[in-house]
Amino acid sequence: MKNQIKVTEQIRTVLKEGKIELYMKEVLIGRVSITPEKQGKLELIQGFTEEDGNIFRLIEHLRDDHPKAYVVGCDLGWC
Repeated sequence: MKNQIKVTEQIRTVLKEGKIELYMKEVLIGRVSITPEKQGKLELIQGFTEEDGNIFRLIEHLRDDHPKAYVVGCDLGWC
């Protein structure tokens, strides 16, 4: 199951060679072209998506190996 977290406010931008580079915690996550022929084209790395002008990080929750309980063999009734 995949969920997403809004990270738009955590994005820092840098203008570089006809592109705006998008960084999150010093990691390059995407680029927006500002050249006339490709103006406004957004490219994001895998694990990120854009919707309605916001950038979201995709995350996976509760994989199959996630424990169903944190206590195994509880026979005293209090846990």
